Amino acid sequence: MSKSTSTKRVAPSRPVSALLPLIGLADREILTRLVVTGCVAAAANLISLMSLSAELSGWMRGEVMDTPFLIFCLSLLVSYAFSKRFVGLVLTTAFSALAGVRRRFLQHVTLGNHADILDMQARRSFDLGNHHLERIAALMPNLSIAANMMLVAAVAYLYLWTLSTVGATLLLVAAVLVGGWYVREAQRTRALLGQAKESEVRMLQGFSEIVGGNAEIKLGKARRDELTQAVEADVARWEDLKRRHGSNLGELFSWIATIVIGFSAVFVFIFPRMGALSAAELPLVTSVILFLARPLSKFLNAVPDYIAAEDAANQLTGLLATMPAAEYEPSKLARAPRRFTAVELRGVRFAYRAGLRPEPFVIGPIDLTIPAGSVVGIVGANGSGKSTLLRVIPLLFRPDEGQVLLDGQAVEGDRLESYRDLFCAVFQDHHLFTRLPQGPTFDAELFREMLAYLKIDHLVPETGDGLLNRDLSKGQRRRVALAVAVAEGRPIIILDEWTSDQDAEFRTRFTHEIIGKLRSLGRTVIFVSHDGNASSVCDVTIHMTNGQMTNSQMTGERTAATRPATALLQETA
Repeated sequence: MSKSTSTKRVAPSRPVSALLPLIGLADREILTRLVVTGCVAAAANLISLMSLSAELSGWMRGEVMDTPFLIFCLSLLVSYAFSKRFVGLVLTTAFSALAGVRRRFLQHVTLGNHADILDMQARRSFDLGNHHLERIAALMPNLSIAANMMLVAAVAYLYLWTLSTVGATLLLVAAVLVGGWYVREAQRTRALLGQAKESEVRMLQGFSEIVGGNAEIKLGKARRDELTQAVEADVARWEDLKRRHGSNLGELFSWIATIVIGFSAVFVFIFPRMGALSAAELPLVTSVILFLARPLSKFLNAVPDYIAAEDAANQLTGLLATMPAAEYEPSKLARAPRRFTAVELRGVRFAYRAGLRPEPFVIGPIDLTIPAGSVVGIVGANGSGKSTLLRVIPLLFRPDEGQVLLDGQAVEGDRLESYRDLFCAVFQDHHLFTRLPQGPTFDAELFREMLAYLKIDHLVPETGDGLLNRDLSKGQRRRVALAVAVAEGRPIIILDEWTSDQDAEFRTRFTHEIIGKLRSLGRTVIFVSHDGNASSVCDVTIHMTNGQMTNSQMTGERTAATRPATALLQETA
């Protein structure tokens, strides 16, 4: 009879702290410097405390001594200098490390795979990352000062041990018990705060839906009532959780003062009656206990801050782990070629990852050649894959199969950056930047000329500082975006449903004038349109259906006359 053995999956071990490595305090060199500065500050604090005790003992004997006072002053200065250095080292290291995390986020979004960035809902992820970073940055001063205060408390406790072994032992036991309870309650308080934040996020999302879809909910009572009830429930839950959180915080902070005073009372009222302290020792021990009060209070107050910072660090670490890796190493020498012959797609196939679209969608295999200076129109119904193909051509979406070639050479590795620099695009979700490009390749005179040509120059005044007026309609913003794209001087312009938000004049002008204007400037134009008549201005027209090139054709006698007859365009099988 064989015995079946079942293997138990072992959960991955969680690091003791995500906060310390994240803020750069796990580096050996930094830790060494912290230990050295902390030890010097602690030694100076110990000497200060001993000199205070010596002076107090002298007064009790009726003696006035100058030496303890001088030693106290000197040690106090040393303690100040090294404590300042200790806290400063913690903060400068932490904030430099947090700035490094921001640079990592910047690198991920600028160099990561475009499809991966869309998949992870980049905007929400980066907003969350910044929120966690700000939480840690806001709490770091309190945590660093609390760490410095603990050095002071440790010195005072060691000195107390030399004065009263029984008292120091009792204080240690009590501190462990009370501290454990306090940390547990602080974690429970943090959990309430986390739940309150979740309710607040849902509440704000509900408000956003009510505002964004205000017209719709005014026309639909059922939806209005549903959304209103959901938001009201989230408001009530948020209020309840915040009230409980505030009550718990009040209880925690009031315990701090009570515990410190209670310990002082034990030493003053109980120990002398038990014979554990003599009359001569009592003032010294009491002064040390009072000396301990402020550092302990600062430390206990910082426990909730540390737990919140640790939580933010854990979430931030998890978020960084999901960031897409860089596609290539950026190079200042990478430049797009000034001239090219053709861009070619061979057997290119691309599939959306799960989550990017509600249903699986694949385009390809696509075989296509786009000659320099040509006009390529992509037509088809909604959801046919036109816009996806527009992102595959400049390799914003990297193909799962096949190759993209520039002048017969595959675009791979270090060629990717310079290849993408051939393109400028106005997509449907185009973002109009606040400022104009500042590089030497941007032609400001051509930009103003294009604004006038597109009848938008009166809404985009020349301010001299490159700032753009963004208070425009969607159609106007697209016209400004096209003017910017032309002025950037890149050889290939991609336009995704550029006419969708334009009035009748510009929908007509697009096919009859604007395409010709771009051609006269020597640009290769690739555009998407629902208008089947757009093929009259195209050198190549591609028809897309369900992700497939169902039909493609070359038009115009000029194209046939000026290009080799080797077809430049291969239809899919």
